[in-house]
Amino acid sequence: MNKKTKLFFALFIYILLICLPLIVFIFLPMPPARQWWRDLSVVLGFTGLSLAGLQFLPTARLPLLSDVFDLDSLYRAHHILSILSVLLVFLHPLLLLVNNPYTLLLFNPLTAPWRAQAGLIGLAGLILIAISSVLRKELRLSYNAWHVLHDLLALVIAVFALLHLVKVNYYMSSPVMQMVWLIEALAWAGFIIYIRLLKPLQISRRPYIVDQVIPEIPDTWSLVLKPSGHDGLDFNAGQVAWLNIDTSPFTLHRNPFSISGSAHKKDELRFAIKNAGDFTAAIGKLRGGEIVYVDGPYGSFSLEDERAQKGLVLLAGGIGAAPVMSILHTLADARDKRPVFFFYGNYDEKNITFRQELEDLKKKLNLTLVHVLEVPPKKIAGESGFITRELLERVLPRDRSELLYFICGPLPMIHAMEAHLKSLAIPHRQISSEKYEMA
Repeated sequence: MNKKTKLFFALFIYILLICLPLIVFIFLPMPPARQWWRDLSVVLGFTGLSLAGLQFLPTARLPLLSDVFDLDSLYRAHHILSILSVLLVFLHPLLLLVNNPYTLLLFNPLTAPWRAQAGLIGLAGLILIAISSVLRKELRLSYNAWHVLHDLLALVIAVFALLHLVKVNYYMSSPVMQMVWLIEALAWAGFIIYIRLLKPLQISRRPYIVDQVIPEIPDTWSLVLKPSGHDGLDFNAGQVAWLNIDTSPFTLHRNPFSISGSAHKKDELRFAIKNAGDFTAAIGKLRGGEIVYVDGPYGSFSLEDERAQKGLVLLAGGIGAAPVMSILHTLADARDKRPVFFFYGNYDEKNITFRQELEDLKKKLNLTLVHVLEVPPKKIAGESGFITRELLERVLPRDRSELLYFICGPLPMIHAMEAHLKSLAIPHRQISSEKYEMA
């Protein structure tokens, strides 16, 4: 099954599951209709709840779809749909309250019936998930603490929201509607079992061993892994994987990193990792032999993409060069001579990761390498300042709109590059950005 077919079926099933309660409500026999605003409230609640429950799917990282969805787009959609689900569910009691002020009595936890209390608890959990996700950095929640909180709140929402549905028992008295919500609940449970049990079991059967930790520049290392008891990993250049180092694959403590090695070396996994003050600070202390569990690969970028056949433009800043190195090494191992332009931004010469490696790759590839440094270069040929629209226009060929652009680096840099490319009339379909804002 090709990518487009898999994409179509995945989206069709996802949308169908979200809309299933609505479809049944509209087209199949239900108890007698009530006031229109009351039924609208129920429809919004049903749709919002099914949408909220199915947010497990975009984050499940299903291997079957690992090469179909762009991870940045996937997580961005997850964030947007999660907020939408909160708004839809919030409108459910709000509509009831606006049209019948006596509904306010159901908000009193001391006197409200259990069906109302269960709904309020579920709604509170949904709002807390949204707030903690949107404001995670402002609240100074570590990724792992947020992850635990997120899972606990998701469980609270699922249990109490379903209790609310069952206890109200008006449209839920319909056997068809009961079957629909049973399907929804089983889907939620299935995703949870897969994410928290089956997937870690699969990962545990394919461990890796730390083979080397190679210092690149201060506080940046190349982590080299070797497979233990299996043949290694099939991946495409520019893809990403989640790592558990010296811990169980069942823990929530895993971190995403771009693969930096050649896709032709299945028996070796390389990651370039910079000390960002969290888990990454321990990379330089590894001595070799540690067990690593790898969840991946993920990402839709591919050198076989028809958009990339006329050439590539790679734009990176700092450690954002990691997936670029994977692309360049893969092309070099394949003796691929398509034109490649690499604009690499750094603060100064000392902060250029893979400096010698890049010089060696120039001998093997049809590579135009442009170093762009904030501090003017002294020992190497390069540009001063930042990667600008004028620089791109000066270096790139006239057929630049037919090349595939790959951007990776700090978010401000990515946004700036996207703006430059837009001003150069580069079609959006020819641009791939790697942000990986997971939460």
